Amino acid sequence: MKNEITERDIFNFVFFPELISKEKERFLATSADFKDELEYYSSVKESLRDEINLEIKKKLSSKINVYKLANIIYLYPVEEYPNKKTSDNLVLAAASPEDKPKISSKTFYDEGKSYIIKVINYEKSSKIFVFSTQYELIEDFDLLILPQNLKYHIEDNSAPLELDLNVDPESISLEFNLTKRP
Repeated sequence: MKNEITERDIFNFVFFPELISKEKERFLATSADFKDELEYYSSVKESLRDEINLEIKKKLSSKINVYKLANIIYLYPVEEYPNKKTSDNLVLAAASPEDKPKISSKTFYDEGKSYIIKVINYEKSSKIFVFSTQYELIEDFDLLILPQNLKYHIEDNSAPLELDLNVDPESISLEFNLTKRP
């Protein structure tokens, strides 16, 4: 029987015992031939139960491009459509630089289009609206505006975040607090 046991059998014995035959299961449970291998896989299984510190997760996500924290959502501006071309013989009135619009807005989406953020800049203030495309109330999260590194805690998205300054974000992230606050 010892020669019939594969590495996959040992792995399955620890992680998925229902996938191996009863005969192999009995042998692995009673034999000392694969003691070291079984201890190794058992320790791996045990370590998977331990929660990884959030700071370690953040460090990993900053070093590994494809690793994204599940509790951090990154939103980027919606690509604007290029302006329609005008005829060469059409003269348009141009605004002078002093005629800067009093209100401007920018929309941000995450990759999965689960969240939408609308930033509206007024003359000397801003409102930031956070929406879920699933029409759900979003609670207990931080909003980080980049590159300015402005961070705000928001209890829920039922009202916009109101600021006494204009913001011009290149990207925005939402960080959900997965642990309960006291």
